[in-house]
Amino acid sequence: MNLDEFLTSTERNAWIDEPHMKAYVRKSNRLLTVKTLQNPTLTHTPCLDMATVEVDEDRRSGGVLTLFIKRFEREAKRLNRGVFVESILEPRLIPFLTKNGYAFVPHTCMDAPCMYKIPA
Repeated sequence: MNLDEFLTSTERNAWIDEPHMKAYVRKSNRLLTVKTLQNPTLTHTPCLDMATVEVDEDRRSGGVLTLFIKRFEREAKRLNRGVFVESILEPRLIPFLTKNGYAFVPHTCMDAPCMYKIPA
């Protein structure tokens, strides 16, 4: 199954196969802090979760994951969902996500933090 098939299916979670990588993804509803003009509010937010990602060894550091994340974000926005990245084990990913508008989940373990982004 690829990302397009997953998004149109009734499946809530699946391993998807994309060129040069595979990822375990899910459709979820999470309690996240949404920033508004007045106050940040905890809100139940529909999300697309990225839980596990495996990039082919010969394609690492080649932009495969970056392209996938950008596509994942576009699809989440189109579906009016946030993006939730679970248990980040690759430290190089954290500055990239932060630069692209992701926030840490409060009280997350910094050894494997979770981050999220709510579409604007």
